[in-house]
Order: sequence, then structure tokens, then C-alpha cells
Amino acid sequence: MAGTAIKELIFEAHKGQAQFAYFLLGGSGGAIAYALHETAGISLADAPWPLGFAVAFWALSFALGCFGIDARQDGLLTNASFLRVFGDVPPQPANSPGAQVVDEATESVKKDLKKPVTFFRWQKWTLFAGALAYIAGHVLQMAAIPPAKPTSATPKPVSGLAARAHL
Repeated sequence: MAGTAIKELIFEAHKGQAQFAYFLLGGSGGAIAYALHETAGISLADAPWPLGFAVAFWALSFALGCFGIDARQDGLLTNASFLRVFGDVPPQPANSPGAQVVDEATESVKKDLKKPVTFFRWQKWTLFAGALAYIAGHVLQMAAIPPAKPTSATPKPVSGLAARAHL
């Protein structure tokens, strides 16, 4: 009974991880498409450099997601092969040659299962870094726009304590 519950939890965790990875893939792909659409008529000299970094971060996020999904598949296949070969092997004495083979195979599976976690973690952070770079690019664009100069005919708005003093 407990074995079935553990299998169910592992299945749900992998399912959730895959859904999140595909969500981030869609987000980074959509962000790249949006940035390219918004900057379609702009020359490179006019585009602020953070926008280029944003697209590069989003492209990296997309690639890391693809690599993570590939590494996840490899890890699951390695784990399945391990269970097929060593699943019904009784525990070996620590000094036996069979125990060393099982330990090496176990370490190989653990290593293969850690790769996707690293890829997915970096996929998320590069997506965020791209968003921050995109915002920085727009802030730089807004900072480059000179402020509107008030005309002499337009009175300056008075607010706060200064407004009460005029009354």
C-alpha cells in the first residue's frame, strides 16, 4: 500500500515538473515573439542594449528547457534500465564485487536524475532575468525621452500646503 502511494507521489511530481517546464517554454517563446514584434521597425542603433540581453536570456531559457526535458527523459530511461537490471537483486555484502557494481550504477542514476533539475532551475531564472532586462530596456527608452517643457501660459499646478497658502 505504501509503495503505491509513493509511486503515485513520484508520478505526480514528475507530471507537475513537466507541466511547469512546458509552461516556461511557452513563456520564453512568447516573450521572444513579443519582443521581436515590438522591435520590428527599430534599427539596432535605436534599440537599447538591455532588450538584446532580454531576448538572449529568453532564448537561453528556451534552450535550457529543451535540454532539461531531454535530460529528464534520459534520466527516466536510465532509472528504468537500472530497475530492470537491479530491481530484484537482494542486498549484497559491502565488500562483494556485486555491491560495487550496484553502487556505481546507483551513482550513475543519481547523476542522471540531477541534470534535469539543474536545467529546469536555470530555465526559470533566465526567464526572469530576461524580463528584468526587458523592463530595464524600456526604462532606458523612457529616460531618453526629454521631458515636455511647460509653456509660460500654463500655470504650474499647486498642491499640498502651497495650495492652502494661496487660498
